[in-house]
Amino acid sequence: MFRLFLGSIVFITVIIINVYMYGLGKINYAQVIPNIIFGLIAVLFFSLSEKLKNLPTVYNKLNAGLLLIILSQANLSSFFITGQPLYLLILSEIFIKLPGLILVLMGFHSWIKVKEKREKILEEQEEKWKTIVEGVNDIIVIIQDNKIKYANSKVKDFLGYRPEEISGKDIENFISPKELKNIFSSLVKKNSYIQHNLKIRSKDGKERVFELNPSLISYESKSALLCILRDITLNFEKENELIKAKEKLEELKGKLYEAQKLANVGYWEVHLPERRFYISDEALKIICGAKKECIKTFEDFNRIITTEYRDKIRIKRNTALKELKPYETEYTINIDGGEKIIREKVKIIEDANRNKILLGIIQDITNIHNMYQKVLENEERYRNLFEYSNDAILITDLEGRILDANQKAVYKTGHTKTDLLFLNIREIFGEKFSKVYPQWLKKIYINRFVRFETDVITENRSQFPAEVSASIFEIKENKYIQLIVRDITERKLTEKELKLASIVFDNALEGIVITDDRGNILRTNTGLSQITGFDKHELLNWHITEFPVFKSKNNDIYIVWDSAKKEGKWQGEMFCTKRSGETFPALVSIIQVKNKREITNYIVMISDITKRKHREMKLKNLAYYDNLTKLPNRVHFFSRLKSSIQKAYEDNTKVALFFIDLDGFKNVNDTYGHEYGDRLLVGVAHRLKMSVRKDDFVARLAGDEFVILIEGVSDREVLNKISEKIINNVGKPYKMGNKEINIGASIGISILPDDAKDIETFLKHADFAMYHSKLTGKNRYTFYSDISDKRA
Repeated sequence: MFRLFLGSIVFITVIIINVYMYGLGKINYAQVIPNIIFGLIAVLFFSLSEKLKNLPTVYNKLNAGLLLIILSQANLSSFFITGQPLYLLILSEIFIKLPGLILVLMGFHSWIKVKEKREKILEEQEEKWKTIVEGVNDIIVIIQDNKIKYANSKVKDFLGYRPEEISGKDIENFISPKELKNIFSSLVKKNSYIQHNLKIRSKDGKERVFELNPSLISYESKSALLCILRDITLNFEKENELIKAKEKLEELKGKLYEAQKLANVGYWEVHLPERRFYISDEALKIICGAKKECIKTFEDFNRIITTEYRDKIRIKRNTALKELKPYETEYTINIDGGEKIIREKVKIIEDANRNKILLGIIQDITNIHNMYQKVLENEERYRNLFEYSNDAILITDLEGRILDANQKAVYKTGHTKTDLLFLNIREIFGEKFSKVYPQWLKKIYINRFVRFETDVITENRSQFPAEVSASIFEIKENKYIQLIVRDITERKLTEKELKLASIVFDNALEGIVITDDRGNILRTNTGLSQITGFDKHELLNWHITEFPVFKSKNNDIYIVWDSAKKEGKWQGEMFCTKRSGETFPALVSIIQVKNKREITNYIVMISDITKRKHREMKLKNLAYYDNLTKLPNRVHFFSRLKSSIQKAYEDNTKVALFFIDLDGFKNVNDTYGHEYGDRLLVGVAHRLKMSVRKDDFVARLAGDEFVILIEGVSDREVLNKISEKIINNVGKPYKMGNKEINIGASIGISILPDDAKDIETFLKHADFAMYHSKLTGKNRYTFYSDISDKRA
């Protein structure tokens, strides 16, 4: 800015002086104009020469020359103003202006030389860049203003387009606008872009898959997008093929791992003849990793190679240096305890001075190598899965000819593998399948996968049912069919059994409930609906403990359910509830169902035992009750007597036994007949029951003999009152028609353990006391303990 200001002052001064001299008539118009123009040029160059300050040889010459020219111009103006001698003006023009002009010209000449040298360096760098770009095995494209500005020769190898064919074309012809927008927006926001798989259609219409590595650059002074496209089509196809193969093997374990991102490309140079070594930052990053300074010399570069390859690569590099021979090789390096595999391609180029340069392009192919190793491993794994699968597997062409078969197929069909390769699946699956094969083939073409059941014919012409899963796949544009054949003989038997079980389930007379492992109801049968009145759908999804059929105050379903879970089963009688609210006795069985490892279901069976209970009650009444008086009979009495005595000993209490014989009963029978006698016995039974407490036990032993058991005797006074009440009630007249009958009751009382310790003695003493009552006046009661003479 200062030079421009100073130059402007000088130029204005020159104008003022020339105009002033023109006004004095010392110079004419033809002299004013050249002076002003010459001054303007000198001032402008003086002002603008500051931009050349970074070029000292040019800058110094131009500055010195321009200053001399400005001084001579000032002297010229002084000549006209002061009228100095002419020889001074001539000397000024010769010794000041002329050297100034020479210096300016020399400065311009130096500027031109520097510019030419820079252009050569730029050309050399461009050649190196092109060599690197053309040397990589990837497509490199520069996109600017949505148009392709540059593409390397690899675009021809991978997509079939010559670089000049696509140069200037709109990028949207190859990459969708949406994808392009995503790339740009990601780069603008993050200044980076995650590697992305991109599908691009080649010139011949085939679709190829590329790994895209984009970055923003400046190209021809404008923003542009640099895209490195790495072809991963083969890897992508192999991966898809392996995944499909695994899906066809009933989703057996193992799948192909996706290919890792390919490494960046770097380069190194050896400049001849001085052997000056240079390595790019990208190459250092590839080779050194965290140790960014691991390589400083060419010898360092050789030493970093593992022992196995070191001598071989040293010979290759030395030969290339001496004989200028290009080469391509692979080797391993070891950095930080880790091994990398490097691909190296060396080419001979020339610099601007035609000196030879050994240019090496290196690429880390460890991930690629590892990926192919994994592919090989997966192929081996797939083969093992194929050969040792539990199902028979057949590979055929579209005509059904068997191309491959695994060991299980050999075993199941009985054919040798060689014999199978001469057969068609239509021969294996029989005549019925052969007829529908064309329609079946169309179906598999459309759906890509078909599952069906058929019979497999073995070598000895026997058959077994099989489920066949068939799928179509493609390898190198050839289509094949894979058939997985599973023997379902056991399944068919199970289905038959399940069908039979289902028929039994639906037609069983018992109610059946099936729950899950937690007790939630999954299914009920028709029998349950018929027994309870509940519709099937009303009972679904209930938990067994909330099941409305078990909602009865007499049940504790929670205890029952806990027992079934703990013991694995439970059976017992319960009261169940019908939809109407009516309860009924039922035999309930709960069974736990397990597979090999865990509980899967519970089965609950409910049988209505109402009729059985009625029959049991009748039998019980016949066995335990007197048919005439409906009182417990002799059998029932002795059963109760045993339990009463046992309880008395356990609780340390007393039991009283009343032995009762009717007074005057024989006379009634003889006088009025047995009909009156029976009616009288019924009446006595009723009065006896009315005379005792609720928990006291009254029974008829035989004829007119009755007994009463009174448990928990606390004192004799209670027994006195009961005895008096019996005598009073039994002694009241009995009206039968127009007759009135009077009888009495003689009672003998024995107390255990006071009077006896066992049943026999207990009975004997009560009977003895009763006879004592008979002998001492009848219609009275006697305690065994009160008899003075106890001889039996």
